[in-house]
Amino acid sequence: MSAAVKLKPGPKRKLTDSARKLKKKVANAKQNRNRIYIGDQYERWTQLKADLHLGNNAEVAKTLLDRDEELSGVEALPTKRRKLQKTALSNSFLYSSQLSIIDITDDHEDDDSDDSDYEPSFNISLRPNSANFTSLGIEDNSDEEEDSDNEVDDDICQPSTDSQDMVKITKAEDITSDQPFLVYNQCLMKLAAVNIPKTCTAKNCGAEVSVTRNIIGSALHLKWVCGHKHELYEWCSQPILNRRMHSGDLMLASAILLSGNNFKKIELMCKFLNFPIMSNTTFHKIQRTYLIPSVDEFWAENQLDTINQFLGEDLVILGDGRMDSPGHSAQFCSYTFMEYSTKKILCVVTMDKRITELKSTNLEEACFIKGLNFLLDSGLKIVEVVTDAHNQIAAVMKKDYKHIRHSFDIWHGTKNLGKKIMSVGQETDKKELLNWTKDIMNHFWYSAQISETYEEFIGVWFGLLHHVTDEHEWILAYGPSASSSCSHGPLTEERTKGWLQKGSPAHVALRYIVMDKRRLNQVHYYLNCRIIAELENFQNLILVYASKRHSYSPPTYRARNYLAALDHNGHCEREAKKNKDGSIRYQRSFNKKSGVWSVHEVKAEKNYPYIPALIHKIITKRLEDAVGMSQNVVLSADDPRRISKTLAPIPPPTTRELVLKRKSRFVDQSK
Repeated sequence: MSAAVKLKPGPKRKLTDSARKLKKKVANAKQNRNRIYIGDQYERWTQLKADLHLGNNAEVAKTLLDRDEELSGVEALPTKRRKLQKTALSNSFLYSSQLSIIDITDDHEDDDSDDSDYEPSFNISLRPNSANFTSLGIEDNSDEEEDSDNEVDDDICQPSTDSQDMVKITKAEDITSDQPFLVYNQCLMKLAAVNIPKTCTAKNCGAEVSVTRNIIGSALHLKWVCGHKHELYEWCSQPILNRRMHSGDLMLASAILLSGNNFKKIELMCKFLNFPIMSNTTFHKIQRTYLIPSVDEFWAENQLDTINQFLGEDLVILGDGRMDSPGHSAQFCSYTFMEYSTKKILCVVTMDKRITELKSTNLEEACFIKGLNFLLDSGLKIVEVVTDAHNQIAAVMKKDYKHIRHSFDIWHGTKNLGKKIMSVGQETDKKELLNWTKDIMNHFWYSAQISETYEEFIGVWFGLLHHVTDEHEWILAYGPSASSSCSHGPLTEERTKGWLQKGSPAHVALRYIVMDKRRLNQVHYYLNCRIIAELENFQNLILVYASKRHSYSPPTYRARNYLAALDHNGHCEREAKKNKDGSIRYQRSFNKKSGVWSVHEVKAEKNYPYIPALIHKIITKRLEDAVGMSQNVVLSADDPRRISKTLAPIPPPTTRELVLKRKSRFVDQSK
């Protein structure tokens, strides 16, 4: 038998990102189970290690544990904590209960390592201060990504809670019956610095002092009062603005609107948490008086700065409209204009259907005209406008803006072509046309991309009718400069898709689709091959701030659209996240409709750089307000509520009249 051949080791097995994170999480969990808190005894530990001339922390731990067993006279460590005695450093001795030993596990061990050979090393934990982690050989991963690989259990991460002054919970009722509050740091530090006597300091009083509490909005007021009504001290959990408005109320209302949240949901969350906040009425007063005017002013300033960046340039702008509710019963329409190259939002126009005589179908045209006139009046030189194939807007551009080129979004045009093919392919004798749907759509896009004139487009587009029948050269070209053959290279033999039979029902149906006069009359709109995909993405961002499942007043809806535009402009230049090796990070997703997996770049986290300045403007508006929130509401000149209070075409009767007229099949009216 020949000698055994020594095999060379294969390449080291590489883990996927998810497997690596899981492995590191398991290793960290094992590490956390070996942590012991020693507090401020680190210096004594290192001094003892030096005095005993020990090489590592494991030897120090063994020495101390052996010494502890000798002193206690038992083999096992005591189950109850003994009362500690102060010991000088010169004694070279620490009790085991004063130690904090960490089992440090190598996070980058080889994939084929055996757990049976695992020998832990030890080091010292200095929680809660992590400044010394580097000197202790522990990697500080505080700047790791959101799915941190070194997560630890909550009870291990927290500082020691052995102090007798801390409130400890032993029953669920102890926490559910309590109440949290919004407290500012400066107010808390002020309370901590105050020494309040237990008896009244008033002359000839000396009565015992008690604490009374009062909740106003989201703030907690505490008063120290004696039995004779002498007030010793009053404390509030929040700073007070002018006319005694609590800072927390204004900040909470600001955060709800600026984050795109709904007050009713936040109120319900706080109700479950037993967390007091301002009332619904107070929130809407704050929103109406300070928040919406501040957002309007801030957007106007930001919009002016954005427009000034493009003065004197030839601009291509994208335009698209969005209704505030599904179906054909919309109340609002918001129309957005975006600059083509930088993807910056230039203008957002919102309009109520009361302005268009309650006809929601006319809203998009009206918003488009208003927004385009605003941009032209601002001094912008617009040479091309790209929209979807909206008939009303196409008619307006052709009639009133002949000096501006109008283009259609190629993606919408291709999608509509695909819908037409899918519809025709449902017929029994034309089903084989469905296999060519994607190829026909791609050819339409390709024809628009390489063509500069209508004749060039026709010469490429009509060649499809020959290609699908396995005819790649034909006698007569479809134009003076058009080719009479396909432009693709040699076809491979491996084909799973069959050719269409010339003159078959499927081929005849395709001929009608390709030579459709209405589509051919719109070819010049697609020759620039423009896409408004980024604008479609922005329409989805508006849903974060203005959901279609909620109703808003006209000023609130306008402000929420402005917030979406500020969000987009503040983050449209975000870079993609990168892995540790410098490569771009991708995330996979599955499309249920197409049944295909795809990947997209993972963008860096948003930092909302405009929010501090916007909140500063809101607070300043309150501090400079000399009237307050109880002032009469005056509608602006363009507010649609001046036209009609409701959307109904007839005035509403009184509630009493409706109750008297109401009849029900489920209630016996004779009783």
